[in-house]
Amino acid sequence: MSTLKMFYDEDDIIVTPTRYPKSISQVAENVTVITADDIKALNAHTLADALVYVTGLQLFDQGSPGSYVNGMIQGSQPWHVLLMIDGVAMNNLSESTPDLGLVPVQIIERIEIIKGPASSSWGSSLGGVINVITRSPDDTREFGGMLSASIGERNTGDYRLEISGGKGGFGYYLSGGGMLTDGLLPYNGYHGGNFYTKLKYSCSEKAVVAFTLGYTRGVRQVGAFREQIPELGAELVGTIDSKNENLFTTLGLDYQVARGLALNVSLRALWQDTVLSQKTIIEPFGLEIDSKKEGSDAGFGGSAKLVWTQRLHEMVVGTDFDTARLKSPNIEGGKQRQDKWAVYVNDSLTLGKFSVTPGLRFDHTNTNGDFWSPSLGVTFAPAENTILRAYVARGFNTPFLSSTFGNGVNIITNPDLKMEKIWSYVVGLETTFFRYFWFKTSLFRHDISDVIDTVSLPDDTPDNPDDDNRMWVNVGKQRRQGLEVELKTMPLYNTSLSLGYALLDSTDRLTGDGVPNMPQYTWDVGIQYDDRKSFRATLKGHFISWDVNPDVYVTHSSMTWDLYLAKKIYSSEYQSMEIFFSARNIFKGAQYFRDIFRNTGRWVEGGIRFHF
Repeated sequence: MSTLKMFYDEDDIIVTPTRYPKSISQVAENVTVITADDIKALNAHTLADALVYVTGLQLFDQGSPGSYVNGMIQGSQPWHVLLMIDGVAMNNLSESTPDLGLVPVQIIERIEIIKGPASSSWGSSLGGVINVITRSPDDTREFGGMLSASIGERNTGDYRLEISGGKGGFGYYLSGGGMLTDGLLPYNGYHGGNFYTKLKYSCSEKAVVAFTLGYTRGVRQVGAFREQIPELGAELVGTIDSKNENLFTTLGLDYQVARGLALNVSLRALWQDTVLSQKTIIEPFGLEIDSKKEGSDAGFGGSAKLVWTQRLHEMVVGTDFDTARLKSPNIEGGKQRQDKWAVYVNDSLTLGKFSVTPGLRFDHTNTNGDFWSPSLGVTFAPAENTILRAYVARGFNTPFLSSTFGNGVNIITNPDLKMEKIWSYVVGLETTFFRYFWFKTSLFRHDISDVIDTVSLPDDTPDNPDDDNRMWVNVGKQRRQGLEVELKTMPLYNTSLSLGYALLDSTDRLTGDGVPNMPQYTWDVGIQYDDRKSFRATLKGHFISWDVNPDVYVTHSSMTWDLYLAKKIYSSEYQSMEIFFSARNIFKGAQYFRDIFRNTGRWVEGGIRFHF
């Protein structure tokens, strides 16, 4: 592992796979880690900005900062991707999709991404997990922090303040900020703010209590549309706006019961409120139609786990419980509940050069029944610079509430929907065998059954009197398989290179046809210069080829290039000042799935950071 460590953070520790810190050499899953330094090098605004260049992850909508963004992991649907912050699942109840554009990056210490099902640890997560691990208090001094501000085109600004410190066993981290833009695309503005705090107190040498609270609020101009109605000689012209509020909080206790035996107990709560407004004018008649879609999630839950560590193994036994309520006029009865509980056990056994990680979890839901999720991972280190990985897992995804209890126009819901199921197989290699080069590759195969989608109802049925209704159903089976390759170099004259490639084949296992609207392959390339003293420059290129119907979707496939610069202009023991500059999509590349997910053209911004 000595040469591999040169390509990781200071500590080669991963938390997400078994919900307990373990060495990267024992991780059998396909995992990507993004550190706070990586995020800083990209001058990122939101979590979405930090995920753009992750191999095997494809994002929708790279509009103005603060835009609504979700995405796929290895071709999974957006509702298959579980977003966690401080152990709180942030996916909404209505569509079960995470809002990656609403998470501010300044609170992030690191991001761990599992590509493939993680149900044996986390439950419903057929596509994978994006686990955001937030910053902890800086207990090396009593007071410190960071102040930053940036400004760009179209009145785009991002303003942040952080303070952190600790004394006498007590530590604190506080962060607040605001982001705004008039819109880098037509009708694509955003105005919002955020606040976050983490407090820790060491009650004794054995016990630590932690409290977190996060809040975001934003107003978005989602977009404008124009649609022709030839049969009426009319045109629909409209705009879509949204208001979002999110609040989450946790309270946890870590207690060292005995040598090699630790207990963690945590409570959590989440509240999310979304209002989507649409204004439509029928021209030339001047008829105006206003519509509104509202949804409010409120839930709480808790977790408890016992960790037993010995020389040969680390065993985690735990339980989760969550209850949540969705209130919305678009849901039958105006509100629905979802209750879940689970028990799980994961172990990591070290046998010489081998590591074996078995896992098993049982989930119960009041909406869609029960599910068992087994997994087994093996790693083998034939040399200190090479790791071989193999992983097999069964996973699931719980149907989102709008598919089972919604009352949407022209879409018939189905309370009898079954969970989507998956068997996943992954083999991989990670090595620095070639000196100064880090190489990682993974082959994966995901077999999905009971796939959830909408289908047209037969004409003249009681549920379809207008011959245009669709219904949510479990439509069949799919297979997603492919390859990922990643390459990085050690710095030479302070310059390093990176390359990422992902190939995906998606097939309907019943018909043998390809699955439409899927990514085919992606490229991510980068070059970075960092003198480790005062200057850093990063150039990133990103490309996705989509398999879409050109008669329905607007497809463009040109690489986008982004440039990020930073220069330290002052530095002392506890203080430093840095100016930074970003030029995104330098060559105005069009790289979007369809019009509603259009990317911005070239735009620039600059700013300053002051650490104290």
